[in-house]
Amino acid sequence: MSSDQKLNVLMCGTGEYTTGWTPSGASKSDKKVEKLSMVGTNGGKFPAIREHLTANIAQVYKDMDTSFEAFPQGEKFDAEAYKEAIDKLSPGDAAIIFTPDSTHYPIAKYAIERGLHVLVTKPAVQLLQHHLDLVELARKHNVICFVEHHKRFDPVYSDAKVRAQALGECNFFSAWMSQPKSQLETFRAWAGKDSDISYYLSSHHIDIHCWIMQGNAIPTRVVASAATGIATSEPYNCVPQTEDTITLLVDWQSLKSSKHRSTAVYTASWTAPMKAGVHSAQHWYYMAEKGEVNVDQAHRGYDIVLDDTGKTYYNPF
Repeated sequence: MSSDQKLNVLMCGTGEYTTGWTPSGASKSDKKVEKLSMVGTNGGKFPAIREHLTANIAQVYKDMDTSFEAFPQGEKFDAEAYKEAIDKLSPGDAAIIFTPDSTHYPIAKYAIERGLHVLVTKPAVQLLQHHLDLVELARKHNVICFVEHHKRFDPVYSDAKVRAQALGECNFFSAWMSQPKSQLETFRAWAGKDSDISYYLSSHHIDIHCWIMQGNAIPTRVVASAATGIATSEPYNCVPQTEDTITLLVDWQSLKSSKHRSTAVYTASWTAPMKAGVHSAQHWYYMAEKGEVNVDQAHRGYDIVLDDTGKTYYNPF
């Protein structure tokens, strides 16, 4: 592709994150969509999506084009409509994948094999082998495959990550991330069936912790525990195997000192209270040899405590 050619983009997924529209109605989202194609599994959703984009984008922003080519066409249901949509693109175009977690791998694989660049939302895949496969395929076909860990680009997280690395060996990390019970209605089609809240939400903070620890330590053991009973009850009625809250306990071994081990606790829930004041509670705590970092995204900024100088508050905003 030459530098003056425009990039054609396929949006895989027609849910809230792609369009701002959900089966229970339009959200208050103002997702900005330019010229593109869009693929889902149910063609019957597109009239409502077009209406939503017209009302919330085309009629709000000047000269904003919300047109797109839809797959599957008409009212039909086709779980593999992404293949037809990808086949209509050319090598060097791009696909953005915001679909249920279990579908990321086959869609990304199909796109990469046809020379498309890929942006896939977290978690990239659910199996390590699938992750390694995509890495190898991207190299083979000379395309970019990027995981959309957007918390890395949050000024608080990226700033705190840099400061955390100056605190010496890690001793303890804990993370909490939650969404209100209303999300169970949005995600009922796949919640507990194709993925769980740990894959879907904890992947953010696990990635941040791995980012801090990169080159310094490796995980050696993982233990998981889950709470149940809310998602499977009225009015949410998710499948019987759906967990409400999942906690992972992970042991980390330092690569620089055999005597240093640390522990990490990652917890995620989609059964948080409905009126907590934030849509997604998200905070993490990092304790190391020389101090600690405490980040709470419901209250902008973060604080660091150093053995030598005490507590300091930082706000990159």
